[in-house]
Amino acid sequence: NAEKVSFVVVGGMAMVLHGSDHMTIYCDFAVATGPENKEPLVRAFSPLSPRPSHLANFKDFPWDSRSIFGNVISLVTDAGDVDLLRVLPGIDSFESLLARSETRIVFGEPIQVACLEDLIEMKKAAGRPKDLVHLIELESLLSIRDLSE
Repeated sequence: NAEKVSFVVVGGMAMVLHGSDHMTIYCDFAVATGPENKEPLVRAFSPLSPRPSHLANFKDFPWDSRSIFGNVISLVTDAGDVDLLRVLPGIDSFESLLARSETRIVFGEPIQVACLEDLIEMKKAAGRPKDLVHLIELESLLSIRDLSE
């Protein structure tokens, strides 16, 4: 937030922020792909010694705007593993994901979290075995939310 990165929390952490008891060891962030988001991403992650997951043992990786490319940027950081998603299966655009996202307060900071409907679409599009299990829980959370409205 301090660096004004345009992002939305997705994946397992988003599930948790919607009330799931899902356990996760990393964070997935959907990030805007425009050039104006590159330097804020670099500044935000620089203090965490980010390096590509396939170079996890390379402690002096030169993290800069050249590191922000591709569909998914998988990082190992001093704070844990992070995936920066620049392409969002099942979602038409980052802008629409952001527009439908919900604000949650995490450690006193407002952050945007993908809505349940978008998480469901992303899990359906991914279609991995673990995503099919997550779908059951996400659809249950959605039906509970709908009943309480």
